[in-house]
Amino acid sequence: MKIKILLLSIVLSVLSINAQNLVISNGEDTGLGWWQAGSTAVEIVDWHPKDGNPSEKSMTIWISTNSDVWSGGGLGGLNIDVTTYNTISVLVYKNVAGTVRLELQDGDGENNKFFVSADYNTPGTWQKLEFPIPAEMGNIKTLLIAPFIDYDLSSIVGEQSRCFWDDVEAFYKVPASINSLFENKEIVSSQIYSINGHLLQTIYGNENVMQLQLPKGFYIVKSTDINGNITTDKMLYAK
Repeated sequence: MKIKILLLSIVLSVLSINAQNLVISNGEDTGLGWWQAGSTAVEIVDWHPKDGNPSEKSMTIWISTNSDVWSGGGLGGLNIDVTTYNTISVLVYKNVAGTVRLELQDGDGENNKFFVSADYNTPGTWQKLEFPIPAEMGNIKTLLIAPFIDYDLSSIVGEQSRCFWDDVEAFYKVPASINSLFENKEIVSSQIYSINGHLLQTIYGNENVMQLQLPKGFYIVKSTDINGNITTDKMLYAK
């Protein structure tokens, strides 16, 4: 009996119904303290493209061929609870496709940085990008966005160098199906950790997870498949 029984025993529907999005920044009245990251300044403007995002204001940067590729904006003073939210979304508008990267920090120092990326693939339109929060990080204190992280700035011209972003939010994303978390993987063992990183239990492929006695709440599950690959996911146990 595979560890997929674990996934079937986890009920996410209650959280899906009750969880509310956390607005981190919207350009109008929340999260307005963006600071310059790299070699370009951040502005909050009311002249962004309104088609697809009719909100009053949004954030924007303008880069040049001499800019740092990681140029963008940073927002500090946050305290995003990673036991409640597992995803950050950002509404982005660019005239070139490519990777948008978030840098998430849960404290001071180089060891507290986590990088997550999403593909912007609809040039000339607003696209909502979703960035998974790494399961191993603590509460998010600082967020930085780098809209041109993989772009060849030496070839950028005109309006290609402009990027807008808006509606930065945190939310809990429920998997389309619980089994999809470990789809096509034969799991041989899983370690269950508290959200603070304490190992609580190890389960093997022939054990029935329904017999677990765990309080309702979030846990980190680190699973090893038959080929030795390790997958880490944050899950809600609501048996």
